[in-house]
Amino acid sequence: MSRHSDKLKNENKSREYYGQKLRGEGEEKKASIEEIKSGKRKAAQAKAQSRKRSKEIVTEEKKAAKKRSASGQEGKALITDVAADIVAARDGDNNTDVAEDVFRLAADTGKTAAGKIKSIIRTNKYSGKLHEKKDSMNQDSSRGRNESGSKSQQKHYQKKEYQREHQKKKQKENAQKAAEKVKELGKEAAEFIADFIESHPEAAIAIVIILILFLVISGMLSSCSMTGTVSENIVIATTYTAEDEDIIGAEQDYKDLEEELQDDIDDIESDYEGYDEYVYTLDEIGHNPYQLAAILTVLYEDYTREEVQAMLQEIYELQYELTTEEVVETREREVEKTGTRWVEDDSYEDGGYEEEYTYTDTEEYDYYILYVTLTNHTLEEVVTELGFTEDQMERYELLVYTYGNKKYLFEGDLYSVPEPGEYEGYNVPSEYLTDEEFARMYAELDRYIGMEYVWGGSNPSTGFDCSGYVCWVINHCGNGWNVGRQTANGLKHITASVPESDVHAGDLIFFQGTYATSGASHVGIVVDPVNHIMAHAGNPIKYSSYDTSYWHSHAYGYGRLP
Repeated sequence: MSRHSDKLKNENKSREYYGQKLRGEGEEKKASIEEIKSGKRKAAQAKAQSRKRSKEIVTEEKKAAKKRSASGQEGKALITDVAADIVAARDGDNNTDVAEDVFRLAADTGKTAAGKIKSIIRTNKYSGKLHEKKDSMNQDSSRGRNESGSKSQQKHYQKKEYQREHQKKKQKENAQKAAEKVKELGKEAAEFIADFIESHPEAAIAIVIILILFLVISGMLSSCSMTGTVSENIVIATTYTAEDEDIIGAEQDYKDLEEELQDDIDDIESDYEGYDEYVYTLDEIGHNPYQLAAILTVLYEDYTREEVQAMLQEIYELQYELTTEEVVETREREVEKTGTRWVEDDSYEDGGYEEEYTYTDTEEYDYYILYVTLTNHTLEEVVTELGFTEDQMERYELLVYTYGNKKYLFEGDLYSVPEPGEYEGYNVPSEYLTDEEFARMYAELDRYIGMEYVWGGSNPSTGFDCSGYVCWVINHCGNGWNVGRQTANGLKHITASVPESDVHAGDLIFFQGTYATSGASHVGIVVDPVNHIMAHAGNPIKYSSYDTSYWHSHAYGYGRLP
């Protein structure tokens, strides 16, 4: 039997279903569509022949289905199998042509249907596993929920959670989108049925098609046979299920780990004394809080702050890698030495005398360098390292895309919530471009306007964070500069301080306190000092005015490249 037929016919369910819908209350005998009209029942022999023929058709169709390409064919195979069962259960006549028409037309319809509800299927399947996932995670947690009551408690929690006032608006939006998709599917199905009946007026065939479409929709939507249920499950699949205070608390705990990392970097030169030089190659420290909450939701569902502490540490160790390497180089240097030399002088009895003198000589010596490297692998890489399954990865991406339906939690985060550039169509005044050095810089920085912000990003293929963007422009604009990979604070240290009254296009502008780090936390490139416009990696990379209350409150100075 086909996959769908098995579901309907398992444990005599098909008899109940077809008996109630098509043939009354008969449990032991099947009736054809023609017999439904006449109220007569077939003989046992016709019934046996019908079943045998049904099996043969299903077998043939299953073999053919395996040869079809995976893309867009699942709906077609499902409809074909169901159609085979229904047509084969007719009066036993050889209706091969009719069956082939049904298969062909139903397959075409199924292909359209499958495409239109694919997104609903992908999101809906998560909610089917949600309670199972929560049960297994909660058994290992310290909350000690008993197994028999966990599902009801979780359902109660979810109902309470999603009824909160700040969630209502988002739920309605998602429900409306899901309803529109199903409505669109139903409209196309109705149009197809009308066209088919017009060319095939037989009532029996019309009933078959209607039944096929019903089975397709109900089967592919699984437990979500009602639009309201679909939209509800979409909301579940796209929502952080933990309490707000636990999400915020876990976020703060992770930021504390990041602050400790920054402290370790600040203390490098006191912890590793005696080096002739310290060379820093540092990614920015930071993360997208919506991504962190999405990871924890996929792993724990309705987690508490306490139960995710070990996982936060694991995520932190996967995201950040701080290394130090000592390199000893043999170098040469000029030194002053003291020696003696003979000075001829006839006034002396010996005809001269020895005197001390100083001279410059070249000597080799050991030069000790400590290379300090911080790599921010980003939470995107962490997800890969955690070994998420395909389903988990899709759930994670949905949560990030929808901000877990709780965008308000971190909406003030400059780097995590995309905002349009204030000056998307900005063109730098032509007088600034007469400076060839800045003109080359501007040509490079303008190429990446609109690119998404990525923590730790330092090149166009991965994306940029604020310092990664500025360093890339400096190093690749063709002006002969090479500052390596610096943080915003690192760039502050290697540039000469410039007073606001003397700022030129191409100077760097620094800010502090835009996230939890010491010194400069954000950097941009001044492109129009008169109108106070900078290019910087907010989210996305954009042109912005730095003459605003926000940027004034975080101002930290200007710097000029050597």
